[in-house]
Amino acid sequence: MFYKRHKPFVILGVAIIIIVILGLYFQQMKREELQNELSKVELQDVRIDIGISKGKLGTAIFGIIQNNGMRTIKIATMNVEFIGDAGEVSMEHKFYPVNNYSFSDSLPLEPGQAKEFGFPIDEIVPENWGGDITAKLIDLKFK
Repeated sequence: MFYKRHKPFVILGVAIIIIVILGLYFQQMKREELQNELSKVELQDVRIDIGISKGKLGTAIFGIIQNNGMRTIKIATMNVEFIGDAGEVSMEHKFYPVNNYSFSDSLPLEPGQAKEFGFPIDEIVPENWGGDITAKLIDLKFK
């Protein structure tokens, strides 16, 4: 009796559960694919230095990004943690060593290609910054 009266709601509920499970499954697949692709892209020689970056002289983060994968990267997101005097993370900031929306360098990063980058940081460093950073790639968008 209950099933006959509420048949449309039961079917709708089952359909929603199936859609949610499929959505979670595909999200997990995309996360694993991203981690696999991130392992093929390498940050090298990331350092804080004084130099010219984006036409300005000052303190900047410099480094090299190397694409060892088989896909062309149009956007690479790098998360930088600024380590405070006491060894704690005092601030995080995202930089884009590859960015097809950049005015200064919008070229994608082809497979096998490396590219130098530099980002001025004088205006963004926190007051309690101890001078150390950690940098890690966290996202990639492909052409």
